[in-house]
Amino acid sequence: MFKSHNLQPKMRGKKAFKCFMVIFILAFLLTLTHEAFAYSYSFSNTVAPPALIITEIYPNTNTKNEPDEYVAISNPLSHSVNIEGWSITDNEGKIIFPPFEVASGETIYITRNALAFTEQISNVTAKDIFPDFEYGLDSDSNVKQMQTEGKAFVLCNRGDEVILQDKNGKEVDVVIYGDSSYKGEDWRGEPLRNAREGMIFKRVQDTNQCESWILLLFGASYHVPEKFSFCGDATAFVSPDCSFSVLQREIDNASSSLYVNLYQFENPYLMDLILDALNRGVNVYVLLEGSPVGGIKDEERYIVEKIKIRGGTVRFSDEPFINHAKYAVIDNETTIIMTENWKYTGIPCNNSFGNRGWGVVIRNAEVANYFKAVFIDDFYRGKDFSTEIWMEDLETKRFFMSREIPKSSYVPVFEPLTINNDFTLIPVLAPDSAMSNETILGTLDNAKENVYVQQFSTGRFWGEGDNTFIVALIEAAERGCEVKVLLDSKYLEGENNNDEVVLWLNEEAREENLSLEAKLADLDSLGLAKIHNKGLIVDGKEVIITSLNWNANSIYNREAGVIVENDEIASFYEDIFFHDWNMTINEREQKENKEGTALIKIAWVALTLVISFVIFSVVKWYGDKI
Repeated sequence: MFKSHNLQPKMRGKKAFKCFMVIFILAFLLTLTHEAFAYSYSFSNTVAPPALIITEIYPNTNTKNEPDEYVAISNPLSHSVNIEGWSITDNEGKIIFPPFEVASGETIYITRNALAFTEQISNVTAKDIFPDFEYGLDSDSNVKQMQTEGKAFVLCNRGDEVILQDKNGKEVDVVIYGDSSYKGEDWRGEPLRNAREGMIFKRVQDTNQCESWILLLFGASYHVPEKFSFCGDATAFVSPDCSFSVLQREIDNASSSLYVNLYQFENPYLMDLILDALNRGVNVYVLLEGSPVGGIKDEERYIVEKIKIRGGTVRFSDEPFINHAKYAVIDNETTIIMTENWKYTGIPCNNSFGNRGWGVVIRNAEVANYFKAVFIDDFYRGKDFSTEIWMEDLETKRFFMSREIPKSSYVPVFEPLTINNDFTLIPVLAPDSAMSNETILGTLDNAKENVYVQQFSTGRFWGEGDNTFIVALIEAAERGCEVKVLLDSKYLEGENNNDEVVLWLNEEAREENLSLEAKLADLDSLGLAKIHNKGLIVDGKEVIITSLNWNANSIYNREAGVIVENDEIASFYEDIFFHDWNMTINEREQKENKEGTALIKIAWVALTLVISFVIFSVVKWYGDKI
């Protein structure tokens, strides 16, 4: 007992010590957990807190005095939010909300003039979308009026802030654009780009950074860059070698519907295929650009009228930026993506003449439905121009649609490649996703071995900054990738053109010892009209085929393309790329050849003069003897 009595305090001490250690460890772990949480939050603080968010702003509208400018606010929460007393400010003027509940998932529209907003939406989309609030004149008694405080709230085109505040004046969300100098914690990094006329800033991710926003045409839908993985058929083809035969086969097989979106349509033999489809009962819808460079040509006017007479429907895009896409959707099952317009140069009937361009046929219903949705969205924003005046004009001119097929010196090399295999495909659309890290830039940033680019038009600079795509190529070379760039050489007038890009890339390669080389295509050796392609191959497995030129305005146009991941398709286009690359003499060789040719000419002239002098001397000497 004595021993037990003496041991009990010792045991209680040990237990106390153990309890103390457990509590200490738990406290330590809790501290670490708190620190870790704080640490992780400090690196994820670009993510907007759970609250209402600004999702659209429209500063630079198409209408005089811009009465239809607006801000859209969305509720991503699972519950409604009462915004009575909340406000929007640009740090000059402020507009204050009356009593209102924003339901979960709801988006509300706040505009300067409700009638102007509704009219413009209806004109562009044929949809009735009504604003929830207006803050200028009381134009519509059915729309709630916001209280104004301080100066008038106006979205400045040069740049501004749009700050959403709760009823206590606390900032809930912030968006800045243009020349705004806002430095608050609720926005990270540079402002959004300058406001473009007729284009809306739209939020596509929930972060407070410019990368989360894109510019969309007013009334246009945003199309998410989806990824499609499937086993199916695809056909890779190339102009001028085999593009006409591929299109002919696909259009001839159309049985129910044909949706065609083109920048230009001037080839009468492709018109014949469309008319034959209409005669078979195929429903045909064609969308064309309403203001192409140089205007709509008589050939296209003639084709449009013929299609309309046979029962087809044709509309023209009439928006601030051009409809530059080149794709078709057939029977809701087949999608044709091209870099070429439907002209003699783009889709030539005789394959001894034409542009270098790429195309691919994808036979998958999900992909077809994706592009059909894009087409319908764009088509119904287009205009159904009257063609009666056109036809009267053509008759007055006594216009004759020439059927003469151009021929030249190109020697066809490539047959179309059709395979049944596994594919991964991502649509690329401008302005929607062309600058997304999920499409072109992401593919370039993830390149590990090589990048081969063939492009019609690019420039070193986009406005005041460097060309984003070209910078990505240089960065790929700096990571150790082999990079080759082949650009068109037909249109080199002015500054900031293909030749300046070639010079810049080769200088970068020499200075940094990079595996990077750029060339201007030798069109004479190739026998091509021009390089009109907008394609690239990455790591021998991914191919990008789009209508997108690498210049500053293209990212605002309607452009369409795909990223196709498949080794066989990539190998097909690598063969084409290196055919064109190897037939093009690089700049240094061209210079050396020119210098060599000049020296030979000088030597030949000198030799001719010497021989002539010798002959003259001999004849004179002989004459003197006689």
